[in-house]
Amino acid sequence: MDRRLSNDELGWLYRMREAKAGLPAPSVPVDVAVKLKLLGYAAANDKGEYAITMRGRDELVDRDRARVLN
Repeated sequence: MDRRLSNDELGWLYRMREAKAGLPAPSVPVDVAVKLKLLGYAAANDKGEYAITMRGRDELVDRDRARVLN
């Protein structure tokens, strides 16, 4: 698990993961989006919208597993 992520940034990762296909992507604050992009947890499309990457999904899965096991 990446300890560099704040609770706010994790919250945005969860929101991106739960976004349904075809619906508008959540409007991520610029500071959060930049950090998630630099860490490889989110990617921007040509419209400037952000979506979670496989690395971001893996981070959330690891955190969910740790929560269940503890």
